[in-house]
Amino acid sequence: MSSEVIALLFPEMSSPPGGAAPMVMALLRDAQGLMQLRSLVPDASLLRQARVAGRMNRGKPILDPATREVIGCEIEPLPDPTG
Repeated sequence: MSSEVIALLFPEMSSPPGGAAPMVMALLRDAQGLMQLRSLVPDASLLRQARVAGRMNRGKPILDPATREVIGCEIEPLPDPTG
């Protein structure tokens, strides 16, 4: 059985027209439920499989409740991941 694509995280900037396809970080879950991150070149099939696609560091900051330090960002979903 193949891995389930949980999320695709796109880089901040896309490549220039005619340039190389940008790599995305894919969060995958295998048949045993183990999770892994992989850098992949997105294609139409991968985009259809993803539960959510978003840009890195574009969502609401996630704060540590004790220190109030920013420890990450929520994923801001992209309405059109190819755009």
